Amino acid sequence: MKSDTYSLALPNDLLSEVRQTAKETGLSMADAMRQSMKLGLPKLREQLVAPALKPFTDAEVKVAFKRNREWEAFESAMTSAPALPPEE
Repeated sequence: MKSDTYSLALPNDLLSEVRQTAKETGLSMADAMRQSMKLGLPKLREQLVAPALKPFTDAEVKVAFKRNREWEAFESAMTSAPALPPEE
């Protein structure tokens, strides 16, 4: 198995935690880091990647874009109101 090496800057508190975990589990530091990434990446992805948006169904389109006469009356009144002169 070919592997690449990457430098990784860790804050001291995180480095201490990795060292402690490696010691407690009997893993090497590198293995502890690899396992933490393997176990933690699904959770990271779940929290940070937005789910794909699905298109509206026909029923959802009808609900979302149905006519709203109350809104249309308000919009009409607001667009026909005289504009205020700019403040100087």
